[in-house]
Amino acid sequence: MKSVNINVFNNDYIIKTDAEEDYVKEIAAFLEEKVKEVTNEDLTLAIPRPFLLATLKITDDFLRMKNEFEEYKGRAEEKSRELVELLDKSIAPQISNSNMEFDENRE
Repeated sequence: MKSVNINVFNNDYIIKTDAEEDYVKEIAAFLEEKVKEVTNEDLTLAIPRPFLLATLKITDDFLRMKNEFEEYKGRAEEKSRELVELLDKSIAPQISNSNMEFDENRE
């Protein structure tokens, strides 16, 4: 486990983690940005350590689930495109044959 120094609301905190330093800082920045979205004040907050750790964990969970959802969504969209292509390929000959039969009956 390594120590990562983060700054949240103008306060420095040292967090022990197995995560990459850049990712921990990204989580802290995301959390700080969300708080800033709901207030117009320039905040300097001393956050109790258990509360900070819990909010960082919740933010991490959210970002991981968001990334997993985006990956799942991308795979689902790709599978949908593949299915549409398969349907188009299987229906096209049937439509072509139906048109030929229709043309033969018109004469």
